Amino acid sequence: MSLVHERWWAAIPAVLLTVVATTQIILTRVTMLSPWKGGGFGMFSTLDGRPFRYARLFVRASERSEELTVPPSLEDLTVAVEILPGEPQLERLARAVVARERRQGRPADEVRIEVWRVEFAAGSLMPRDRLLRRHEFRAAP
Repeated sequence: MSLVHERWWAAIPAVLLTVVATTQIILTRVTMLSPWKGGGFGMFSTLDGRPFRYARLFVRASERSEELTVPPSLEDLTVAVEILPGEPQLERLARAVVARERRQGRPADEVRIEVWRVEFAAGSLMPRDRLLRRHEFRAAP
């Protein structure tokens, strides 16, 4: 094997690592993916992990408007939304909320999902909540 081929093979891990790291950085900036997921690059430089993200669920119908506590049956979908609050994840959770509410005999015409992140002020470390995403879903009758 020539020296050029040996160097090329030796460079593959570094190139792959660079591609994964670049993809992770782009996803955390564009899709709000938690740095603790998707490869883990940046996870030790931020507190933007699951303990510092939370979702709020709101249901509205003609005779009700309330915030729901996340039930155990929706916990996995809610975790997915907290980690990556993208449209597909938010839509899936909203549909599941409507289906669950209707199974329980409660009307649910609209669902609003808010994903929040706790940030800490530089210097004082005072916590404050920042809205990452808000998703509105209208259920079919």
